[in-house]
Amino acid sequence: LLRVLQERQVERLGAQHTIELDIRIIATSNRDLPAEVAAGRFREDLFYRLSVMPLRVAPLCERTADILPLARTALKAHAPEAVFSEAAIARLLEHDWPGNVRELHNVVQRASILAEGRVIDVRHLLFDLPTREHRSAANRISNAEEGGLRQHLRDEEVDRVLHALGHHPSRRAAAGALGISERTLRYKVARLRDEGVAIPLARQA
Repeated sequence: LLRVLQERQVERLGAQHTIELDIRIIATSNRDLPAEVAAGRFREDLFYRLSVMPLRVAPLCERTADILPLARTALKAHAPEAVFSEAAIARLLEHDWPGNVRELHNVVQRASILAEGRVIDVRHLLFDLPTREHRSAANRISNAEEGGLRQHLRDEEVDRVLHALGHHPSRRAAAGALGISERTLRYKVARLRDEGVAIPLARQA
């Protein structure tokens, strides 16, 4: 790999000729690579072959203008007809997104499942990690209250999935009614089976 990066050449196993490569290498990492090199956890020679024009991509909390377009794109993938309420938009922009884009996608997908209709409201937005301003308030909630809320929302999701499976002629139709992909529905069904939840037999296929 070091030679390929340096010389832009490769030789196939057993071949007699060198192949010249016309390529551009783009490498990414969520680690501080100079610090990793200093700590001996990343090869220094590889680092210098890759670090020709380093670019830093700011975390999502520093790119608030990107939050809403990314959220709407994610929502379109899971529930094409759904929209965010004004209050939900304000809450999305307020959150500091410690999990960056992956967290954003998770929150939007979860909201698309919990929403009763086309409108995604604040009550449908459940964050993996709270915004800094809300952590002190969240810490005052007892474990029992928090666990009860999570269980309630979990039960609601299960009910909606089972209802869709029992009232539509196919998995594709059920997924469409839920506003999720068939792949996501298959994952949820497999998870429910693992938990011992009975799936309607007539809708297994």
